[in-house]
Amino acid sequence: MKVGVLLAAPGEDLGGWLAEAAAFDAAGADALWIDAAGELDPLAVTAALAALTYRSMLVTAVPARAEDRTLATLVRLSRGRFVDAVAFPEVDWERVAWSGGRAAWRAAVAEAAERGAGGLLVPAGPQLLDILRNPNDPGGRQDLQIAQG
Repeated sequence: MKVGVLLAAPGEDLGGWLAEAAAFDAAGADALWIDAAGELDPLAVTAALAALTYRSMLVTAVPARAEDRTLATLVRLSRGRFVDAVAFPEVDWERVAWSGGRAAWRAAVAEAAERGAGGLLVPAGPQLLDILRNPNDPGGRQDLQIAQG
């Protein structure tokens, strides 16, 4: 099952947002979905993310005013990983309202597979990042419990 991570719109700390997105890329997310809402240009943000990531597809809605040259630049920066959200037919993505926890994650994946979904779109969060980084860990991670109190 493919996993797409829904990234919140970048806030004031763009560096932190980019670092979090790059962590999901390194953890194995199949696609990073960039929220086109907000005050920042989604194509410029996607270009910055393209320079920091290596494997995940980068998906955002392309504004109608986007120039062909800008889009061509994005495709080159991302080494072909940039995709317009409207035209992303590779996988039948299904949004899930996953509340966290490994048992709930396994259940969400199994249910989506039964429905024939090709991938799950999940909001970014620390629990999802841990599951992607450590997919075979049964849970109860002492290192996270100690670090988070």
